[in-house]
Amino acid sequence: MCVYIMEMVYYIKVNNKGLKQNLAIHDYETRHRSDFQTQFCRTDIFKKSVINLETKLYNKLPNYLKNLENLKPFKKQLKAFLLQQTFYLVDEYLSYVQAP
Repeated sequence: MCVYIMEMVYYIKVNNKGLKQNLAIHDYETRHRSDFQTQFCRTDIFKKSVINLETKLYNKLPNYLKNLENLKPFKKQLKAFLLQQTFYLVDEYLSYVQAP
């Protein structure tokens, strides 16, 4: 399952042209400024769509990974993070709480 998560997160990192980050809305230094905004979901079909899931998975990454600009170090550190945690379900990854 970690390979699935890694590929989805990497795809959203590479192809994020149509998505807005929270820092595009305001200039405040908040914890979630590097997160992408999830789109409004009125139907269950869109709530379960791939683009919505990819955004949620990316937003759950630690900030040090989201702040990496180059793709090669991003993919390497993402792989190390996922191998260290070993998630078996997507829901397990989404409910993961990081220590401060």
